[in-house]
Amino acid sequence: MFPISTFLANILGCLFIGVILGLAQKINVSDNLKFFLTTGFCGGFTTFSAFAFENQKMIAEGNIFQALGYSLFSIILGIAMVYLGLNL
Repeated sequence: MFPISTFLANILGCLFIGVILGLAQKINVSDNLKFFLTTGFCGGFTTFSAFAFENQKMIAEGNIFQALGYSLFSIILGIAMVYLGLNL
């Protein structure tokens, strides 16, 4: 089964970090606030440990291609969402 909840949390976190950093470039935001919002909020919101566990579980169940697809799709779409967020 595709882990949609983790996937969506990670993709939205990528979009959020892009938006936060994009806005921070346009307005005067302290480094402490940027650090809190990106590392604190986005880091707490995203779920890399769950992502890693779900990939390990798929591999253990013999779903290697699903794990590869999940990983590649997450990485590619995550980078695209950061780019989108930076440019909103």
